Amino acid sequence: MKAHARRTPEPRRYFKEVRFRQIRALVEVARRRSFAVAAKSLGMATPSVWRQVRALEEEYAVQLVVARGSRLQLTAEGDLLVQLATPLVEGFDSLREVFADRQDQAPRQLRVATPAPILENVLREVIVTYRKEHPEVRLALQAVPSRLAAELLEEDKADLAIVGHPIGADHSSRLEATPLVRYPMQLACLRTHPLARVRRLTLQNLIGCPLVLAGESSSSRMQFETVIAQAGLRDRVNITMTASSLSLILNYVAIGFGSAIITVPACEAAFPAKSDSALVFRDVSHLFGSEQVTLLNHKGRHDLPHIAVFRAQVIEAMGVGDKNSIRR
Repeated sequence: MKAHARRTPEPRRYFKEVRFRQIRALVEVARRRSFAVAAKSLGMATPSVWRQVRALEEEYAVQLVVARGSRLQLTAEGDLLVQLATPLVEGFDSLREVFADRQDQAPRQLRVATPAPILENVLREVIVTYRKEHPEVRLALQAVPSRLAAELLEEDKADLAIVGHPIGADHSSRLEATPLVRYPMQLACLRTHPLARVRRLTLQNLIGCPLVLAGESSSSRMQFETVIAQAGLRDRVNITMTASSLSLILNYVAIGFGSAIITVPACEAAFPAKSDSALVFRDVSHLFGSEQVTLLNHKGRHDLPHIAVFRAQVIEAMGVGDKNSIRR
């Protein structure tokens, strides 16, 4: 799309249906990074979506979208407009659901996506309390890695997501993030392993040993990869196993297959079942920092009361701040 010279837009009535369609089209294009994919999501023809965005560019006298290979990218002006418009689109789209809820005409459900260690540990009591207080709500829990949990929320397959937020990662402009607690990163290894006896661990110590790591969609793995890449050590890492199951990771640490980099909630969730004195956990937050746990919801979407109550309980239970390293 060609850049447009700035001009003073003519006064118009802003809440016509066609104008809202244009805004919705831009928000969906920003989300999908493709006119064709956005058109499919909106149930429109691809040329129609292109014309909606083109009309907005004419209206605001700026370029909003540019092509970068096979994908679309927002300009600075496009990104700003999407940030401003997303709450309007989400709020409008949620009106029907809120209206039905207020009239008691819709079944109440709550879909929560979050990694298994959070469900097994810090969120367990919240779930127990919420089910007792709100038996009318159909609660559906999805135990998935952090990146997939955020994707489920953005795809409207979850109502809330509680995720780890790796260093340098950005959430979608459609999502609102509430920071919760931070958990220091931990090393899990055998007590007989050389890493258990090193006075102060370094990245060079770690990459010289076999590692058992969580899957690439987990926040701990993304944080590990970011730090290693920034140090220029990616090619020297010896990853002997990747697993999505925490119990599998610690089982293979216990047989000497490698050491693991995991988070405090992961350690706490696994330790009662894995109280093997052969394992030791060490704080490596001076190398990898702390995992920021974040509560995600749709930006601008009208709250359903039963979802708002659950979100408030999570914030109260998980708090805001740092959780000290566990000592075993």
